[in-house]
Amino acid sequence: MKRADNVFPLPYFEIDANWNIREYSAEAEELFGLPFHFSDIVDMETKEKAKEWLHPKHEKAKLEMNLWKKDGDVLLADTYITWKNDLFAEVLLVPKDTQVDKVATRLQAIQTELTKTKLELVEEKERAEAVTEHNNRLSAPFISLTEESALVPLFGDLSHRKIRSIEQHLLEDVRDSEADLILFDFTAVGNIEKEGFELLAGLMKALSHMGLEITVIGLHPRHVPHVYKWALPTGVRFMQSLEQVLRSSLKDEK
Repeated sequence: MKRADNVFPLPYFEIDANWNIREYSAEAEELFGLPFHFSDIVDMETKEKAKEWLHPKHEKAKLEMNLWKKDGDVLLADTYITWKNDLFAEVLLVPKDTQVDKVATRLQAIQTELTKTKLELVEEKERAEAVTEHNNRLSAPFISLTEESALVPLFGDLSHRKIRSIEQHLLEDVRDSEADLILFDFTAVGNIEKEGFELLAGLMKALSHMGLEITVIGLHPRHVPHVYKWALPTGVRFMQSLEQVLRSSLKDEK
């Protein structure tokens, strides 16, 4: 057994019909050491296939083989077999590890980038939701007018999400105050969604059960059909504006 004089940049063996190794390349020695018999490096699962194709009856053949490297790892390689005659064959191995590693590395890089992008999108979504939540809360501030009354001006479209954002804070503000009268001001309201209106009606009903008087002011003509169609709780009063409420309060005091 000797090192081949050729300059194959790949693992190469010359074997006889009994698979005894006669020559080997430097690359073969680097990967497999110096086995005396080709079967010593052929994985058991590959051996039966190799017996069929690594035979003089097949002048040329190509098959995929698992081969044991000297470090104990398995090398997957395309194996090119050429019989010089009935006695000797040349076996050239083209390892697939490099190709697989490149693909795996690329896939890993893509996966990492996708994960990073996904995290960034999640963070951006969370920031956007936090901003929306904050804006929704600011859309219905609780403003104390007197010890007995408070104003809740509504801004923007009346949506289910907006009312859901403000209800807990509004209930806490009412509980912490001494107000008996809550004025809901629709002056700056845009569109009214049915789900948002129904949730607001439920909030007003809850406040009524807490013993508060509820008054709606600032309705636009375009709001009126919705208000009457979907209906607010019994006992809710309607007045044109805050000024009218104040004038009415002054009269009552006199």
